[in-house]
Amino acid sequence: MQKFVRHFVIPLAKNRGWKKLCEIGALTGQSTDEILKLPNISHTIIDPCFDADLALKYAADARVMVQKGNSLNVLPRLTDTYDCLIIDGDHNWYTVINELDQIRQRALLRPGGVIFFHDVEWPYARRDMYYQPETIPHEYRQEYERRGIIRGRSELADTGGTNSEYCNAVREGGPRNGVLQAIEDFIAKHPSDYRFCRVKLQRGLGILQYRQKRLSDDIRFLSIQFKAWLYSLYRLRHHCYPGFLFPPKKY
Repeated sequence: MQKFVRHFVIPLAKNRGWKKLCEIGALTGQSTDEILKLPNISHTIIDPCFDADLALKYAADARVMVQKGNSLNVLPRLTDTYDCLIIDGDHNWYTVINELDQIRQRALLRPGGVIFFHDVEWPYARRDMYYQPETIPHEYRQEYERRGIIRGRSELADTGGTNSEYCNAVREGGPRNGVLQAIEDFIAKHPSDYRFCRVKLQRGLGILQYRQKRLSDDIRFLSIQFKAWLYSLYRLRHHCYPGFLFPPKKY
């Protein structure tokens, strides 16, 4: 997600003058560190802080507020309206669609604002993963096992595979399964209010805009769609991460 923040979130934030951002799922704060290079912003982090003590890490930065906890418990407590939200937390249908419902119901995203999602491509576009399966109601929780995932195969691997340490849904596809499925189901409930596109590389970036329903706003989103298409096209043609799009980081 760090590269997507650097090449999509940061340029849009500068171009549109975003001042209030919210990040759901920060892990050790690598993407956060990129965001904090922006001047004159406030940044809210929602994370259970299993991987790092983020409150301690950013204690000296008055721009940062860390809300420790799971997103579905924290979002009802927020009162700000954000220009941008970044969602890279629990990668399952129940969590993502309820995050989106709460963001909408509580007006946490301003009209014209954008939500970015990681993992909208394989392996979690159409397959749930649970960090804490006990927090997902039984009726919304797919059957899962701690086994790896193989591209092009619905069933989990007998041995090896991707992300074998996580609780992965035993089958890919079907209702209420995966991050992209949750986004699509949310948009289907509000088809005239949102525009969506995705970047099909590095496990995928989803970009959801809350429409202002103005022609100028729709035209501006076309530039985002074109950039997403360009990144995706290069990846599909060259089967590698494009160096001119993701240049080496300078230290």
